Formats: sequence, structure tokens, C-alpha cells
Amino acid sequence: MLALHARYRGRSTHRAELVRRSAEALATLPGVGEFERLGVEDIRARVETPESLCDTVMALLSDGEWALGLGVTDAAHDAAEAATAALGRAARPGLVRARVLPDATGTAGGDIAAVFLLLGQVLAKRSLEGREATSLMRTGMNQIEAAERLGITKQAISQRLRAAGWQAENAGWQLAVNLIRAAQKATPEEG
Repeated sequence: MLALHARYRGRSTHRAELVRRSAEALATLPGVGEFERLGVEDIRARVETPESLCDTVMALLSDGEWALGLGVTDAAHDAAEAATAALGRAARPGLVRARVLPDATGTAGGDIAAVFLLLGQVLAKRSLEGREATSLMRTGMNQIEAAERLGITKQAISQRLRAAGWQAENAGWQLAVNLIRAAQKATPEEG
């Protein structure tokens, strides 16, 4: 079972509306459930797959104004509660914490959080052009299609993707998926 707890830590004067709109938009991602509002700044949802969880985390990290708690649990534990416990009270923008229950090694949550810390650094250094290019690639376009959509050459899209850290993002995303999947396998379902 997987869940995400997100807390808005930005400076918007209309934070309640921003959080509401963000929850609605995120709930349209494949495999993401409806977000429960836990207050003005907090939203939480259950997520179906490691890929869906990673996509949602990446979307929030790209924004740069959210702190995140992730819950990975077996059937005996509530993933949503684990996500909230992982986040805790003190949360700064870009922070990702994960709680895996049960965690025989005691390291799974820290490993997952570490990958997202590194991915957050890649995303934070990205230019507007890099965000446009990687956004198109994330939808499944190839470089030629993305270049045509942006009205630039294939060489230009390739340069934008390289500068944006596209390969590092893909490698980090896959590592995060693998770590979450391994944590799920280590938390046996009750039958």
C-alpha cells in the first residue's frame, strides 16, 4: 500500500485555493486517488503503483514549494498514516521523507528519501526551456516530436535535455521506483 502526504510551504497569499487546485490536478494522474484535504496546507492520497507515486512526487518537487511524506506499508499498517508520520511537523520545501512499515533493515525509508533529495537537486537547477523539453519527453514523445512541438531543431532539444539533466532524472526516477517496489515486497501482505 502506498500513500503521499503533501504540505504546501510556499508563499502564496491564496494558499487554500492553490492547495485545492493542486489536489484536483494531481488526482488526475494515473493511479492517484482523490486527495483528502487535511487543512489549509495539507493534502493526502493513496497511490496505486510505485510509478504513480514517483510521478506525483516529481510533479510536486518540480514546483519547489511542497514538503512530502511517503508511506509504504503492508496490509496491517495504514499507508496514509505512515505518510503523515513520515512528514512530521517540521517540513521545508523540497523535503521528502518516507516511512516503510514494517522495515526489517531500518533503511528503506531513508534510501527512498535520499533518491528524491538528489532528484530535487536536478529539478531545482532546471531552466524554463529545460522544463518544457523534459515535460514533453515525460509524456512519451521522442526528441524529434518534442523538437517539432517546440519549433526547434533536434540538436536544440538534445542540448536542452542534456542541460536539464534528463538522463539523471530518468535514472533517479527508475531507482526510486525500484526502491519502492523492493520495500513493498519486503512488507508482506496479510492473507
